[in-house]
Amino acid sequence: MIARRIRVLLLAAVLTAAGIATATDLPPLDALVGRISMALGGPNGGLKTLNAAPALELVFRRTVRASHSATEITADHRYVEIGDKQRIDVRVVDGKGKDSASVVDETAWLIVDDEAHDAEPSSVRAQLGEFDPRRLWSVPLALAAEGRSILQAASLEVTGREKDDSGGELLVMVGKNEDGEQTSRLVVDAKTYRPTNVQFVSSSGDVEYRYSDYRQVADGLVVPFTREFFRNGKRVSRTEVVSLKLKAPQDEPSLFDRSVTKLGAVSSPKGNK
Repeated sequence: MIARRIRVLLLAAVLTAAGIATATDLPPLDALVGRISMALGGPNGGLKTLNAAPALELVFRRTVRASHSATEITADHRYVEIGDKQRIDVRVVDGKGKDSASVVDETAWLIVDDEAHDAEPSSVRAQLGEFDPRRLWSVPLALAAEGRSILQAASLEVTGREKDDSGGELLVMVGKNEDGEQTSRLVVDAKTYRPTNVQFVSSSGDVEYRYSDYRQVADGLVVPFTREFFRNGKRVSRTEVVSLKLKAPQDEPSLFDRSVTKLGAVSSPKGNK
């Protein structure tokens, strides 16, 4: 009887110790926030690096689901920004649509069917904002610059560990409102501390971003080359980045010359035509 009681007490001690080890195995939120920020370039990298660049050239492929139907359109894009000058080239790969280019300088024009058409500069700038790398990577850039204030405002807690599809370890943080309902969720790679999944509730419903294929483009600038965007559980878009360069392209003069209306090719992701 005594021996049995001793075994029970020993088992309870082992289980209690195991529970403590599991709890203490999770890093504290404050330390984790700092690691996430630095993994993305830190407060002095990220957005500051992008804004300090003399020019930007972003090439990517995006698949978008039409809001009014289940049909998808895939197109290759090339976004160029040099000072106040901006241009986006779109080449349709699959689905309905026309190849085009939208350009804004002091004036603005749309190129389609090898013809230039006048456009309203403010409208074109608003349209091009959709393709700006600062918007594409708004969440990682914000976490790099202001991760501490953002995550603390979301009242996140480190809740556990998960495995990804390849067996890699992930750290999970969850935010809840006063009623105990989940309002946000952030998942990061346990080795790199780079976000793989970000979820939150917005005025338009549940929003989710999935990130992968992180690359260091420049000192202090680490961004995911693949981004998927979901709303209310349905995928809205998938973006695969081909390249990001922080300098003006060689064909800059022709890109902002209104007399040049012939649309050239846009690079596609490796392995795709």
